[in-house]
Amino acid sequence: MSIDRGDSHFADAKTWNRACRHIGLFLWWAAERGLASDEVDAKACAKAPTKYFITHCDTKLWDDDLTTEGQAFAKAEYDAYLHAVAAYARTLGVGDYEIRESKTTAKHFFDVLDKRLAAFRTKAATKKKRARKPTAKKKPAKKARR
Repeated sequence: MSIDRGDSHFADAKTWNRACRHIGLFLWWAAERGLASDEVDAKACAKAPTKYFITHCDTKLWDDDLTTEGQAFAKAEYDAYLHAVAAYARTLGVGDYEIRESKTTAKHFFDVLDKRLAAFRTKAATKKKRARKPTAKKKPAKKARR
């Protein structure tokens, strides 16, 4: 299943680079955090995230591009990431697809995604603890003596 696709953004973005920039950045971040599949080359992705995404992923981010944890994170948080992209663009006074690929942009979104990942992992750990926590067994009611 696709998580995001450049062709979904192309009509508004007008170029593949602009349509795929935010997706390539997400994939790079995922690769750096061990959330991308073994097929993703983190070093090559880091050099030029958008170009790597376009050439190696054919402009589509699939579940298979991520680990199991990465897939769960993307399912829970990718929409919030897209909202963060739009919010950041507004702070820069540019359109969503006009955010430049830069160290500043990468740092901003790595920080955003790192915070979301920490919260995601905390929530997941809490759910696991609750699932493992044994429920107290009720003692059988004592029979009344006659």
